[in-house]
Amino acid sequence: MKNELKKIGLHLSDISNDSRYVKKNSLFLAYPGSHVDGRNYIAEALKKGAKAILFEKKNFQWNKSWNVPHLPIDALKSKEGAIAHIFFKKPSEKIHTIGVTGTNGKTSCTYWLAELQNILGKKTGLIGTLGYGYKKLKAHAYTTPDAISNHRIFKELKLNHVSSVVMEVSSHALAQGRVNSIHFDVAVFTNLSRDHLDYHLSFKNYFNEKKKLFHFPSLKVAVINIDDAYGRKLKTSLAKKKIKVITYGIKNGNMRATHINYSASSTTFKLHYKKEIHEVNIPLVGEFNVYNILAVISALVGSGFVVKKIIKCLANISQVPGRMERLGKKSSPKIFIDYAHTPDALQKALETLKDKTKGKLICVFGCGGNRDSGKRKDMALAASEFADMSIVTSDNPRNENPKKIINEISKYMKGSFSIEIKRDKAIEKAIKFAKKEDVILIAGKGHEKYQEIKGIRYPFSDQKCVRNALKYYKIN
Repeated sequence: MKNELKKIGLHLSDISNDSRYVKKNSLFLAYPGSHVDGRNYIAEALKKGAKAILFEKKNFQWNKSWNVPHLPIDALKSKEGAIAHIFFKKPSEKIHTIGVTGTNGKTSCTYWLAELQNILGKKTGLIGTLGYGYKKLKAHAYTTPDAISNHRIFKELKLNHVSSVVMEVSSHALAQGRVNSIHFDVAVFTNLSRDHLDYHLSFKNYFNEKKKLFHFPSLKVAVINIDDAYGRKLKTSLAKKKIKVITYGIKNGNMRATHINYSASSTTFKLHYKKEIHEVNIPLVGEFNVYNILAVISALVGSGFVVKKIIKCLANISQVPGRMERLGKKSSPKIFIDYAHTPDALQKALETLKDKTKGKLICVFGCGGNRDSGKRKDMALAASEFADMSIVTSDNPRNENPKKIINEISKYMKGSFSIEIKRDKAIEKAIKFAKKEDVILIAGKGHEKYQEIKGIRYPFSDQKCVRNALKYYKIN
């Protein structure tokens, strides 16, 4: 690939795979995508100032009127990461990089890994669902950006003197090559449960994509949730690899939590690592957060930090936006906003809150459109089993009819539930109905600031809806 780029022999200012964002004197990569063929936009890219073109060779004839340097390349999309890596002067090779994958917990783990490294004196950037950057995060559309964007972000962070990056790595990103040629030093596996089967079709395929992260040639340390069945499979698959493996869990693991005690707003446990036992206090609730913190500690140890110093910082870690985010006041019910949008995450969130609910546990939730429709039944069953009352509503219906999605969920609901298509009205209804001793979980959107309907992202915030509803709350 290096030699192919040298053939271009030009000073290029930027690189892009989207003609809408081409800059003057840039390199344009043109290949067929899932919706459009980038080669159909070469002319537009040239008008915007593209100085050279790399294009997918298969089934394409170059237009001789396009008088610019160009190269046909086989399987161009799969090589995009390598091209961007070289173009931006291999920035990830100069940065300690931790990748976190798994169905649930990626955002929390990456957020705390970045925060703790910064506290411990290592300037650390973040790339994930909440955005990318150093401390002040910039928004982007995906959990893991495209390959070119990722390598560009690494370059920006390197120029900002960042020495470590923590990155959420989704199964889609691994399947589509979005993290190709990134030099991961540490990889973390949190868990695997139902999600994205509309894309992967089977758990086997889903797991195999996650597993790819642990076979990057640069990898030095693998951190694995050994209490998870797929975590155990992953560990077995790495037996012949010459990398350090740190396992964690509550039942088993090199890094293990015992004597776990939960209060209304915090958790304590004993941490067992090697021959030492440490007391840990975290301002978080729920068993799932114990697992998240074990993953974080393990990844930091794998990155060279000392356990005692890590534990000292844990007592004051921040609330992750939209992850068990508590709202409300003393005179109102307790309200939690959480990103839980998988059956496993919803069940665990409800189980955690059930133990702390003196009154009724009310759940507001829905399911995304144009996504794994099979999980709608499982979400309904989780809400029915663990909530005393549920309100089924919309959650990014996208190009599906929200009524259809809600009906598919509702046919599996049991016990007390109602339907409210408009999400803001569903939140208002839950708060209006609730008594002071009740707890409300608003699940699915978390940090998101939009409701996606027919290709348009309309401004929407669960937090804003809660605050508006609380203005009119009267104690029942």
